[in-house]
Amino acid sequence: MATGYLNNLLSAFGAPAEGPDLSRLEGLLECLRSGESDPEELSAHLLRMQSRIQEAHRDRQGSYAERRHLLSPEVSALIERNLGACQDLDESLGLLAVQPNEEVLGVYERATREFLESSDQLLELAASSHPVCPRCGSRGDENLCPSCQLDRLIPDPDVADMEYSRAVVGEEFLAVYQAYAQVVEGEASLEPLLQALQSLELSLLEAQALAEQAAEDSPPHEALLVIINEAVEGVNRLHAVQDNRLTRELHQGWGLVFRAAVVVQQLLAIAQGEIGEFVEDQVESSSD
Repeated sequence: MATGYLNNLLSAFGAPAEGPDLSRLEGLLECLRSGESDPEELSAHLLRMQSRIQEAHRDRQGSYAERRHLLSPEVSALIERNLGACQDLDESLGLLAVQPNEEVLGVYERATREFLESSDQLLELAASSHPVCPRCGSRGDENLCPSCQLDRLIPDPDVADMEYSRAVVGEEFLAVYQAYAQVVEGEASLEPLLQALQSLELSLLEAQALAEQAAEDSPPHEALLVIINEAVEGVNRLHAVQDNRLTRELHQGWGLVFRAAVVVQQLLAIAQGEIGEFVEDQVESSSD
């Protein structure tokens, strides 16, 4: 949900430290109010902050423009407030760097307050303890967003933008990955993921039963059983999202499934005696 806009929203401009911090909006305001800083040094800090604000505004405006048509009115209003504050900060910083005066300082103070308040509200929405639509950001009592027909999920505040690892995996694993990615990116509901999990779960349970039978006398089967058990746990966690609505469980469940997908084909081949000792040693080494 507008994750590109929310990245590092406060880290560069908010959260004032103890005492005036000229790298922060509020630190600059405190110095301007006190009138105790060297004018040339303060002007340099104001211009640096203006440059940072301009860059942030360009990035956030671009991110917002790409998703504006998808976002709910609530989220759009917050983002537009934040962008408007960025514009006011840009203009007032430039004027204060040349010739500070009380009127422009008042504009800067109001813009700083508006920027930080709207940023806090956006971050609160991104870390909501209530389900939100992953596409438009709307909240409500319905599990499905009425506008997008997507499952509302409780956001994972520890994940900003998704970065997917790459590996060659089996078709059943690939189907689960594709459905999982579409849910996270606000492109599909949970239903295709739940359907894809059925086929993978059946195959894993069959492999689990075979591995359990052979595990006592076969180290490769023991290793295979550990991996399969992790994958089954991952599948169960993905299934549970239908009830708990936790995006974090989606990520963690897929993480367990993906780790299994990377090595299960090799371990199956070892267990079936289809490849030699060299590959077996290689797999054991990679797990150290």
